[in-house]
Amino acid sequence: MHDSFASDYVEGAAYDGAMVRRLLSYVTPHRRLVLLAMAFMLFSTTLELLIPYITKVGIDRYLARLYHVYEAPAAFCDSLIEADPTGNDCLRLDGGALLLRKASMERFDPAARSRLTARGSLQSETYYAFDAHARHADVGAIRGSFWLVPEAQLSRVPPRELARLRSQDLTGITRLALLAAGLIIVGMVSGYGHVYALQIAGQRSMYDVRTALFRHIHSLSLSFFDRNPIGRLVTRATNDIEALNEMFTAVLVNLVKDVILVVGTVAILCALNLRLALIALAVVPVFTFASVVFRRKARGAYREVRRLLAQLNATLAEDLSGIKIIQVFRRERHRRDSYRAINEQFFAANIHQLVIFGVFRPLIELIATTGIALVLVYGGMGVLSGGLTLGALVAFLSYVRQMFEPLSDMSEKYNIMQSAMASSERIFGIMDETPTILESHAPVQAEIRGRVVFDDVSFSYTPGRAVLRNVSFSVEPGHSVAIVGPTGAGKTSLINLLCRLYDPDTGRVMLDGVDLRDLPLRTLRHSIAVVLQDAFIFSRSVEDNVRLGTPMERSQITHAADMVQASGFIGRLPGRFDEIMAERGATLSTGQKQLLCFARALAHDPKILILDEATSSVDPATEHLIQRAIETLMTGRTSIIVAHRLTTIQRADEILVIDHGRIVERGTHQQLLAQRGMYYKLYLLQYVRAEEPETARVE
Repeated sequence: MHDSFASDYVEGAAYDGAMVRRLLSYVTPHRRLVLLAMAFMLFSTTLELLIPYITKVGIDRYLARLYHVYEAPAAFCDSLIEADPTGNDCLRLDGGALLLRKASMERFDPAARSRLTARGSLQSETYYAFDAHARHADVGAIRGSFWLVPEAQLSRVPPRELARLRSQDLTGITRLALLAAGLIIVGMVSGYGHVYALQIAGQRSMYDVRTALFRHIHSLSLSFFDRNPIGRLVTRATNDIEALNEMFTAVLVNLVKDVILVVGTVAILCALNLRLALIALAVVPVFTFASVVFRRKARGAYREVRRLLAQLNATLAEDLSGIKIIQVFRRERHRRDSYRAINEQFFAANIHQLVIFGVFRPLIELIATTGIALVLVYGGMGVLSGGLTLGALVAFLSYVRQMFEPLSDMSEKYNIMQSAMASSERIFGIMDETPTILESHAPVQAEIRGRVVFDDVSFSYTPGRAVLRNVSFSVEPGHSVAIVGPTGAGKTSLINLLCRLYDPDTGRVMLDGVDLRDLPLRTLRHSIAVVLQDAFIFSRSVEDNVRLGTPMERSQITHAADMVQASGFIGRLPGRFDEIMAERGATLSTGQKQLLCFARALAHDPKILILDEATSSVDPATEHLIQRAIETLMTGRTSIIVAHRLTTIQRADEILVIDHGRIVERGTHQQLLAQRGMYYKLYLLQYVRAEEPETARVE
């Protein structure tokens, strides 16, 4: 069984360089916006990396301004004070003792700490240092010119007194808080600029892709639409392009941001404390394994959702187009059950995808929390032992969480990329389709007079199943030829070849002595007007349906409507020629739609007029009214009429009778009747009188 959605099973590679380059060719015209977005992104990313460090500085320098007591020879203490660049890390207590700031101790590597303790004694307890004259009650102790308050006893100092003592710290932390707030606001503005510029660039790029796809689909030959459901093409122009937009806005540029965040965060973690950084990174292998499993599971889920979405859209488009038939034949329940079955598959595929994400997200959160817990445990031990400051631990926790967020996003971006690669494969697969009806490299520019020649033409839609066999005939300018025959004989195929919707397998179709393949398509189709049995009305005004975008005066449109007897029903419409038609002309009768198509053909004043069962849907009274209009329309034009109703072709200059793709009879109406062949039998079937049953039976 042929699967019309087989191409939807295509699984794009996680990264296809050729596809990305083709996509970037649509982004290139908007590269300034992309560069602006990247500039905003780099700035905002830098600020994101800076905020936790400001928090560390605020805690260590102001909130937790703690000191260790260090006792060593006076000469060594003097050397430490002289080496203090800020003058705040080493404070002299007396000749053989110093206050060493805890925050400065983290800058020492283990070897330096060992040398420090080897030269003197470093107390593990930490103190807040205030001026000795400010001592309150019996809290802490006086040593030298300082009042040392143990960290655990700070709560015994009255809050008002503590605020006075730490006024400089409060001023400093306020400045840092204002700085952080300002950076956050600037970061928000930069982030907004990044997203705004990126979205504009993405939407403009996707606009270009969508326009190019729409233009290319219009250029494709009818054979392409014979094998591609409309719903699939709608999915390509909507959902698949949106997948490309998501890849562009969420992956191609933001991936750079994620990489910068991860690399920058790891570098800062290593700079703060290498051992603790390695502990935090210990969970990365587990995270990587979970991401690989997630990618494999999500890849199939993405592909299945896309395939079923295309099938769902195709089914919906087909059912809505044929809703009248469905209702007339009472097939609502059957079509509802069919749609429900596809919808249930689509629902199940989406649920499967959600389950995968529902497992992955908490798992990643668990892994990230495990990493944070390890940092908290080992970092807390470092704080208690004096090897790490409280500010450094807080900053470490912020950086570790900040590191796992882009790592988690990268896993999801991988799947967005994979889905977008599949979508781009489908989109560019359509854009790589070449029309089977191609323009000549050296088209012949000729003034069209209207002489049509079919020279030994054979044609088949499917190889090996010929529709036309060695058909030859000609129509002189201003003359008419009628084509009759049973259903499936090949009448409409002749029209398709003349309009060059298809090319013949063998033989030639010529216009004024020039092979249609050597004529510009625009010139050919500008010279032809077609009125089909299935009158198609667009969801536009009556005037636009007649005009079809061709520049013409309102008077030409009203004149054409008068000529084909369409002015009567148009005048009864509320908006007359400005009335907006319902989709496919649903509010018009079949005959009214046909009359509107007659007006459309007449208004374009073609050299060649084609009527393909054009009066089959018009009642006899209306048909009688437009016969004179058809005669006027045919005057001076080459006319080809395909009809089952023989009354519409009796005045044709020549009638061709086609059966099984061959011309079996030709001549005028009277000549064919005299031959008493197939045409005569068709004539009898339609017009034998009730009082002449015997003649009909004999023939």
